[in-house]
Amino acid sequence: MDIQQSWSEFFDRPFPDGWAGEEVNGVCVTSVDSFAAGCIDTFLSNGGTLDSHRIDVLRRCATDLARVLPQLDDEVRDYFGHLNDLITAVLKNLER
Repeated sequence: MDIQQSWSEFFDRPFPDGWAGEEVNGVCVTSVDSFAAGCIDTFLSNGGTLDSHRIDVLRRCATDLARVLPQLDDEVRDYFGHLNDLITAVLKNLER
């Protein structure tokens, strides 16, 4: 996956209508979106590196999305699935 390209595509997508502040299985999807987006943007801005705190944040976001994704329908699942794919790609890239 080209992380930069996928991030550009994701960044252009609007947050799912009606989901701001919503919780699914005890997870605030707005927070996951914000935290993950900040970490991914930092990763790309820093030339593919992240500090340990942001790596931990991304791992927590991935864990939260694993709890959330099965509960979501179509368009919303597609949005958060794309975010999850980005998180996974960044974490794999950092493991190299």
